[in-house]
Amino acid sequence: MNKKLIYKMVQNCLKQYNEDSHSISFESREFAEIFNKVIEEKNKEADSELHEIVNDVVYGYITGSPYF
Repeated sequence: MNKKLIYKMVQNCLKQYNEDSHSISFESREFAEIFNKVIEEKNKEADSELHEIVNDVVYGYITGSPYF
């Protein structure tokens, strides 16, 4: 999966939640965790749209959800 595309989707999602303070860099540990979670969820739910998965994962990241 294209890591740069997912990074851009994550950044856009963070902007939707007005989380400028949560802006993360491409090389950060936080983005690596988000990216790995997105890949894991996509493998579990192959029929789900990538956009939906990214939104769910970012929401979990922001809210500190135990499912993240």
